[in-house]
Amino acid sequence: MKKMSRLFLTAAVLLLAACASQKPTVKTEASYYSEAHDALKAGNYSVATAGYEALESQYPVGNYTEQAQLELVYGRYMQGDYASAIAAIDRYMRLHPESANLDYVFYMRGLSNFAIDQDAILKRLPINMAHRDMGQAKVAFDDFRQLITRFPNSQYNADAHQRLIYLRNQFAEAELHVARYYEMRGAFVAAINRARWIVENYPESQAVPKALSILVNNYNALNMKDLAAQAQDLLKTIEPSKKAG
Repeated sequence: MKKMSRLFLTAAVLLLAACASQKPTVKTEASYYSEAHDALKAGNYSVATAGYEALESQYPVGNYTEQAQLELVYGRYMQGDYASAIAAIDRYMRLHPESANLDYVFYMRGLSNFAIDQDAILKRLPINMAHRDMGQAKVAFDDFRQLITRFPNSQYNADAHQRLIYLRNQFAEAELHVARYYEMRGAFVAAINRARWIVENYPESQAVPKALSILVNNYNALNMKDLAAQAQDLLKTIEPSKKAG
């Protein structure tokens, strides 16, 4: 029995000695980056983002750290984790305020804010997205506007410009929705104010003809015939161009 106990004790000591002699393997910074980057290219975004985070944990200041932080943004965005993408973008901007990639970062921030409230379930329902809260869309609009203003030669400006047009139409449609609500409630002055806001602030939006129609109807309801006539004349000049376009 004592002999058996000594054998177990010896085996345990040898096992502990073997474990102690095996030092944990630490990958090089280049290996961390290469593996994460390969996963990103292959579309394995969860593996990629985990790899970039591991790289920065092991090498907080290194040759690949900034690039890893940048690619982490894209990985988070492609995962559909827009809030985390925005957090990663804001952190990157704080750490690298003079980066040559800031135009890309602003673009990705705009895309993330643009997408964050485009819920997949709601998009399948018969809901006009302009009738929802537009707060996040306005943040996206500001991101794209800053991109175009600060980096006029950026390769991302063409797409950002198209998104600005889309967002302006959405904002105008949201105002139109409110104007119609006021009109149905008989709040003619409030309806007029909303419709005028559309005409004055979103003159190139698709909502302008409908806003002018609201002006005509509500000015007439208030017996303000001259203003109703002016709105009608302006509507006549716009409608042919809208049809031609």
